Amino acid sequence: MDRSKRMVNLFYAGSTLIAWAIFAKTFGLLFGVAGMRNAHLLGKDFTTTTLLGAGAAVALLFWSWRSSQVRPVVNEVADELVKVTWPTWEETKNNSKMTIVVTMIVAMILWVFDQVFGNLTNLILGG
Repeated sequence: MDRSKRMVNLFYAGSTLIAWAIFAKTFGLLFGVAGMRNAHLLGKDFTTTTLLGAGAAVALLFWSWRSSQVRPVVNEVADELVKVTWPTWEETKNNSKMTIVVTMIVAMILWVFDQVFGNLTNLILGG
């Protein structure tokens, strides 16, 4: 299996899990508002709303998998991600260090400006 197909499959698996969680919470909210009983099916964590959320997530998965509009876009994104040159661990560490140093320098400059203008304002206003 090539890398872009693996990315597409991971995207669909991850989005299905996220959709399951969102649908389960949404159904739980709707059950609560409607005053319906949310029965425990397999222990206290797997309830009717969890099952309905899983069904809705799988339905969304199949719809998006077979959609003539969604599937090509996901494939194109995966193909483009394969072409990306990811930084090495050394480059990531160096860029992180540089970001921290520059942030500290800018913070010090802003602190100096704050002190100068704060004292100037107190001097002018007599504070």
